[in-house]
Amino acid sequence: MAFKTIHTRYGLIAMSRAESLGTPINLTHMAVGDGNGNPVEPDWEQTGLVRERYRTLISRVYQDPDEPTQFTAEIVIPASEGGYVLREIAAFDSTGAMFVVGNLPDIYKPVLENGEGVFGDAVLRLHFVVTNAEVVNVFVDPNVAVASQAWVINNLTAATIIPGGTVGQLLGKASNADGDYEWQDPDAINVTVDTVAEKQLLAADQTVVDLSITTTYGLAVYIDGLRLDMGSGAGEWQPDASLETRLHLGQSYPAGTRITLVQNEPSGSAGAPLERSQNLADVLDKAAARDNLEVYSKAEVNQRIRQPGDIFYTAANTAPSFSLKANGAAVSRTAYAALFARIGTRFGAGDGFTTFNLPDLRGEFVRGWDDGRGVDGGRELGSYQGGALQVHGHTGSASTAGQHGHTGQTSTAGRHSHSMTFMRDRATTDPGNAVLGDENYYGEQTNTTTEAGEHAHSLSINQGGAHGHTITIGSTGGTETRPRNVALLACIAF
Repeated sequence: MAFKTIHTRYGLIAMSRAESLGTPINLTHMAVGDGNGNPVEPDWEQTGLVRERYRTLISRVYQDPDEPTQFTAEIVIPASEGGYVLREIAAFDSTGAMFVVGNLPDIYKPVLENGEGVFGDAVLRLHFVVTNAEVVNVFVDPNVAVASQAWVINNLTAATIIPGGTVGQLLGKASNADGDYEWQDPDAINVTVDTVAEKQLLAADQTVVDLSITTTYGLAVYIDGLRLDMGSGAGEWQPDASLETRLHLGQSYPAGTRITLVQNEPSGSAGAPLERSQNLADVLDKAAARDNLEVYSKAEVNQRIRQPGDIFYTAANTAPSFSLKANGAAVSRTAYAALFARIGTRFGAGDGFTTFNLPDLRGEFVRGWDDGRGVDGGRELGSYQGGALQVHGHTGSASTAGQHGHTGQTSTAGRHSHSMTFMRDRATTDPGNAVLGDENYYGEQTNTTTEAGEHAHSLSINQGGAHGHTITIGSTGGTETRPRNVALLACIAF
């Protein structure tokens, strides 16, 4: 579990109000609790400790000379108070409201009167940050203050003894040279102190401890819940002279003894927390936050509704955002890496090294890829196909007349007559009129004329039989086969 100090909701609001109205925050009390017998996780919604065991006036609140916005509140728990495990700590302002809250590694506070061993007053310090150093009153109560060596070095010898400076300024190092100080204005940094911790089990006779999570910088060492002082004596510890991830114990402990190592977060503080009331409006760099979360902004989502390689049409003569004209152009494989990963060189390899070709859909009808169906088989995805007209024939005929005949007549000859000559038969001739010696003589010749009258002659025409007639059909149409259509700009998303 990480050990840390955070501002409560009230504390954040109080800092904001103090900056806007100029009313300082007066921290007056601190309290400790045992978490009702369990480890606790600080919650910014807290208004009190899980189970408070002791509350007292703050002995002092002072600034860190190197971090002007970092403060330390300190209380003293007398030797007569205790008999419980310390797991939580909080600071309250003059209105009694909780300003900051934190959790502690399990620390048992014995009671001197109960014969639990020699134990004096316990000093607890709570570190926290503010948005502006001027919003917190810095004070010392001489009646309850217990000056530590660090407090004397950081405050008396530097900030109070050396003259100069103005109200609100802090004395800081101008260089690494001893005695080179200067008065500086505090930076308005809003940070939250966090801690990291690790636990190990000691082996028999072990005095060297190698750290895996923490370092010896700002480290607090606890043996079975009791904090060790820094030093070289028994019951103390000291950092290694060359390795910041190693420490040396002043004595060994029984095998299985738990050592707890707690350190302020190595960067000194965590980033400023987001305020719930701001609903993420206080995110400092929204674009960077979206990049870290791998999400798009509202405008980008509205534009980027397609995936690389998607084909679509627009009534505009330019391609919209995140797309290109599907005009067969060669484009960069690096600039359009996502599109290149989707379609590769299917529509052309470009220069073969740095570019690739887009599909060229200008003036084309798009046909769905067969993909194994068998209707348009034998084709690769993205292949072009020439125009074609399916094989077909045209038929035509004239109506058949069937079996039939035709009638006709000659023109009328009008009234006329025909003459004829008749010779009498020999047998009927008069033998007395015969001419002797003439054998061809048959008798007397008679001429007869007969009138035929007006009449006509019939004309017969043979039947033609069943038959047909040949029909010739002329060509029609233009230079291509096409349905009715409308021209739109084909685009491809990248």
